Amino acid sequence: MCKIILTGVLLTMGLIGNAHAADIGSCPEVSDIKSTPYTDPDLPPPHGEGFQYTAPGGWTGQVSSTADDFLDPRYELKAEKISDNGKVCDYGGKDVVIGNEKSTPYLRLKKE
Repeated sequence: MCKIILTGVLLTMGLIGNAHAADIGSCPEVSDIKSTPYTDPDLPPPHGEGFQYTAPGGWTGQVSSTADDFLDPRYELKAEKISDNGKVCDYGGKDVVIGNEKSTPYLRLKKE
């Protein structure tokens, strides 16, 4: 009886994991995301400096307070999470250290 329950639990966990992976597949591919320098007029320099990101399908996002474009290959950006009924994709990647400064990539795209 315990083996049957354990098998059912493992099968359910496997299906949930597959559904999660499929959901992340709904996020734009990193290669489809484009960036442009952006200045937020509501933030004082240098905090308003950053990048605006867009992807096909009405996905947009922005990152302020950075001179780093997280689409740079050294960040190895990838989709990590999807939320809000498939309307928000969070991306992360590899930390990059230059001198004494560490840059941790984080990008959130929202579907309009």
